[in-house]
Amino acid sequence: MAKRGDPKTLVLNNFEELKFVDNIYCPQRGQLRLFRFHPFAKYMVSKLVCSVPVQQMDVNQQQQLLKQYKERCKIKQPHIFYSIESESQKTMKLGQFGQTEVFQIFVFFEYGQLTLHELTERRQAKRYLIPEPEVWCLIKGVMQALHFFQNNNIPHGMITTKTIYFDEEYLLYRVYDQELIGGRWGNFNKYQQTKDPEIQVFLAPETKPFINSEANLLDTAQINPFKVDVFAFGIVLLQSLTLFQAFENPLKWLDQFYSKNLITFITQCIQPDPNKRQDWIGLYQLPLEPSQDQKINERNSLIQSHFENRGQKTFR
Repeated sequence: MAKRGDPKTLVLNNFEELKFVDNIYCPQRGQLRLFRFHPFAKYMVSKLVCSVPVQQMDVNQQQQLLKQYKERCKIKQPHIFYSIESESQKTMKLGQFGQTEVFQIFVFFEYGQLTLHELTERRQAKRYLIPEPEVWCLIKGVMQALHFFQNNNIPHGMITTKTIYFDEEYLLYRVYDQELIGGRWGNFNKYQQTKDPEIQVFLAPETKPFINSEANLLDTAQINPFKVDVFAFGIVLLQSLTLFQAFENPLKWLDQFYSKNLITFITQCIQPDPNKRQDWIGLYQLPLEPSQDQKINERNSLIQSHFENRGQKTFR
């Protein structure tokens, strides 16, 4: 007789071993090793998240660091991809001055495949906007994950349409513990100070002065990393709801099709003044659904005509 529990928990609790499949590369997550739960057909990946020369750490320090990763892997929330386990190894690495023995830590985590960016491209091809009930599912899913992170003092730091995923198996919008899989909590500064124009569109105004700086933004008083994530999520919503179309005033255009509560939510997210912008805890005070007297315009023929009358200029 099968044990009770949801399918995911049963798989995670009862797989016998991890079968290596292949080495793969992901633009958002880097070099990965793909595994399959045996005897189940569910996939996960492992990633090198820490590599330290052995001479810089004694055995106790190595074990303490591994313990920190194992504890971090225990963080669980439905809208965050599960980190299953972490393991360590010692190996020889060729460097500038010959071979050096290094202590490495790998983290195993669920493999998300379908990004919000890809979902939006599918809708763009059909020229249909996202129905408002689905938009609120996206908002609530991401907010639950990021609210959970904030309560644990964990910023995400890399919110884009390519780092939010749709789990087709469980019909959930989900994100990664980006600090964990990014390696020793270093991704926030690297991402927020990028010169990549495709990423810079998601950066909050208060981070722009630090793009060419080596400052640690997490130690900078005027930077609230949770409000930085909120701004990025507002841009994610604008891009997704306009299907990457470039508008001089996207909120005014979206107001034709979506409820006042949704427009208000997005406006709060992209508030340029960080002192007036809410963090995830503050956003929970806003209505997270349309009010009963606000009708949602989902007339696809009207929406389609708007796109047909426009050129194909897009922004990513």
